[in-house]
Amino acid sequence: MRPDWPRFGRVTLKPMAEGLSEEEWRGLYETFRDPEVAEWNGASPLRSPFWLFKRFVLAENRRQDRRAFVILDEGGAYVGTLELYNLTPEEATLGILLRRDRWGQGYGTEAVRAALAYAFGPLGLKRVRLRTFAHNLRARRAFEKAGFREVGESPGPRGHRDVHMEVRREDFSPEA
Repeated sequence: MRPDWPRFGRVTLKPMAEGLSEEEWRGLYETFRDPEVAEWNGASPLRSPFWLFKRFVLAENRRQDRRAFVILDEGGAYVGTLELYNLTPEEATLGILLRRDRWGQGYGTEAVRAALAYAFGPLGLKRVRLRTFAHNLRARRAFEKAGFREVGESPGPRGHRDVHMEVRREDFSPEA
């Protein structure tokens, strides 16, 4: 793991642009295929073959309006994926997916804190926002713990309600 990759606590965010190991590719693929992970993401489980999924991810990583990472634990094992997308010079939207067997262990909060330090530091952003299901209390607590605050609600997919959250650079403390 390179020392310039974003990190916080036990996690390191490895930029996907650096290339992924076979284990990281398989972890990413299985995360997107997991029906429960997909449900909490408001999506259907991935059904594409591995080769097509890989081609899609590589194409997405060439986009200039996103920074994508795999989340690695303290031992360098794949935990999930995180991205900053809809990236402008001022702000970005955060998305995160964790392997189901890593839920409830604090890895998500630590990954989000690493991403925010990167967003407000090297990227120089002023705001990071996200949307999550109103009924996803675990995610909402993790985002609040990382520094986000709720700023509104709207209709979401499949009849759910979405909660909008954001954190501004002036309200973020990288050490907390």
